[in-house]
Amino acid sequence: MLAAAELAALRLRDLPGSDRGAGNCKNPAFCQLDKNGDGRISIEELTEVMEDLGAGGEDATELMHLLDANSDGSLSSDEFESFQRQVVLSYICVVVI
Repeated sequence: MLAAAELAALRLRDLPGSDRGAGNCKNPAFCQLDKNGDGRISIEELTEVMEDLGAGGEDATELMHLLDANSDGSLSSDEFESFQRQVVLSYICVVVI
């Protein structure tokens, strides 16, 4: 499951911003996933993107549990950015080694 999540994060890193005012968005990948623009990524939004990338809904649920640091059932931009940093650092370590 983590390999799918890492692949998703690497692909999402370079996505263009959404049409909802990308200029106001600190993290275009986060804004792309936050389809309803409420400032949170819900399990439904995460499931949709994971399925689009070839992972199942169970993977999205597991990923949500891993990333949702405050256990509120959604991902804040801070939680999402922390995940992105971890994946990029892991990728760099693998490439260097």
